[in-house]
Amino acid sequence: MNLGKNLVCFILIIVFSFALPRIIPGNPLSLGEGDMHILNMNLPEDTYNVFKEYYAPEKTLGEQFIIYIRHLSKLDLGYSFYYRMPVSRLIAGRIGWTIFLSISSIVISSLIGIPLGLNRAIKKKKTDNLILGFFSSIQALPSFLVAILFQLIFCFRIKMFPSSGAYTPGMDPFSEGFIKDVLFHSTVPLMTLVFLEVPSIFLLVYNTTSNIKDENYVKTAYYLNIDEKRIKYDYILHNSLPEILSKINIQFLYAISGTLFVESVFSYPGMGSLLKVATTSSDYPLLQGILLVVGIYGLIVNMVFKLLIKKVNPRF
Repeated sequence: MNLGKNLVCFILIIVFSFALPRIIPGNPLSLGEGDMHILNMNLPEDTYNVFKEYYAPEKTLGEQFIIYIRHLSKLDLGYSFYYRMPVSRLIAGRIGWTIFLSISSIVISSLIGIPLGLNRAIKKKKTDNLILGFFSSIQALPSFLVAILFQLIFCFRIKMFPSSGAYTPGMDPFSEGFIKDVLFHSTVPLMTLVFLEVPSIFLLVYNTTSNIKDENYVKTAYYLNIDEKRIKYDYILHNSLPEILSKINIQFLYAISGTLFVESVFSYPGMGSLLKVATTSSDYPLLQGILLVVGIYGLIVNMVFKLLIKKVNPRF
């Protein structure tokens, strides 16, 4: 059943990535054969020829879609107008940075948010309403606004960290200090993402474990004086994990979009910066490729979480 749903989602991602650049008003992919001279005036002849061969704008949409599928089967995502090079090559050089930020941020946020939410749910205090209100207000903040604020504070005001890039320009990737330099440059972007993601994880863990804590088998365990640590992890957390993982799965998908915005602010060389260039320069082939790859990335993440949930609890 899940395989069927994933297949449908995969097909929808392909169809949507094909349709989006073609339904945007005034884009070159909507030009017909009689209007190709307009495109030819704006592009070098070699770029124009590559465009015409790949997108065939003079053909019907059905024929264009068949051509698009043929190219996808060869991992050919088209040709970028702005960079004047294959989209697949551009994305291959950027996707790793986005994966690094998104996975690192969700792992760190989970390591902070899950224990914090679990402890608050078990040992409730009068200050919990203030904490819940604070985290709820953070949830409402736009990611790009938080990124700008963190950049102003830590990069320009305090000047503790670099304000842009993933590593020092000119540094050899195979040098001894390269990894340390990468981690140093990623500190503020990761801080931004963690700051935005912890509240959601905390709230979902707090609400989920609060409900589990009130179950009769947990109350019975307390009545029988079973070790409190065992009740906390084996009775409450373990039985909450499937629901927690399901919600973190959704949070991860939001984290991917948040990562794109944060990358754009910090000029981090991931998919976010590439998306910014594609949007501002109306590079629709590049936009189409980014949409497709990010959609597939989200689908893969969803499948991984489904497997994790099955592993934790086969009933789900």
